[in-house]
Amino acid sequence: MKPYHQMDPETLEREYSPSSCVDDIMVYINQYIDISAQIKFDLKDRLTADVKYGPEERSHMDVFIPKGEGPFPVHVFIHGGYWQELSKDENSIGAPNFLDHDIIYIAFDYTLAPEASLFEMVDQTRRGIISVIKNAEKFNGDKNNITISGHSAGGHLLAEVLSMDWPKYGFESCPLKGALAISGVYDLEPIVSTSVNDALGMTKEDAHKLSPLHHVPEAACPIAFTVGENETSEFHRQTKEYMNACQDKGIETSYIDMPVFNHFDIILELNKKDSPLFQAVLDQINY
Repeated sequence: MKPYHQMDPETLEREYSPSSCVDDIMVYINQYIDISAQIKFDLKDRLTADVKYGPEERSHMDVFIPKGEGPFPVHVFIHGGYWQELSKDENSIGAPNFLDHDIIYIAFDYTLAPEASLFEMVDQTRRGIISVIKNAEKFNGDKNNITISGHSAGGHLLAEVLSMDWPKYGFESCPLKGALAISGVYDLEPIVSTSVNDALGMTKEDAHKLSPLHHVPEAACPIAFTVGENETSEFHRQTKEYMNACQDKGIETSYIDMPVFNHFDIILELNKKDSPLFQAVLDQINY
């Protein structure tokens, strides 16, 4: 029996509400909006916006490309928002730092609930990452040096990318160089009993099928995990449990302590060259 099985509804709701650990979530959301808007303005000559990767309206991405001929390493960031909020437009945050290190930065978008089911989001994201790999050379990217990161719901989608049937898409094994999972959700069963599920409409059977914890890949690229110190016990437990499950499969994993940080300010660290989060991605790229 897991801890959430013994929680009353109020406690469960709080444990799966990252905003319960901060005074005002909008302080951080407004930072995402303002910082990303300024970055897109400042780097407009480096930005190829709204690149399509699929037929859906939100199957597009913003691609920030360094100056020079390349080929450059590629990093894809998959945003959070509990599968029902935010977009690529608020998530250009890491672009300046990655460009300074001659790395292509991609802010990745996907259709949100209730317009799309979580099954559709997983499929869409997988197709999107495949598109990045297959088309990397078109934007001076190195198809053999692609890393991904995902925050919160994006951490879940990242894990679902790693667990995909790569041979189905023409790859012998996972072709990615590395992954950074930030404050992700890897067991969706407890989500079913919270207000988060109002827009998602998952059954317990759906949640089981959609939980990375229940289909850990036999092999994958190295994965760095992190969760902010100031996050709920369930977010900490979920990260630890999924990381341990990956280790049991022989997947190379590492954990990055992030003292003081919460669920929302942690991703601002991707734009700081000395941040352990950025350094973890840089180590994967340079490995």
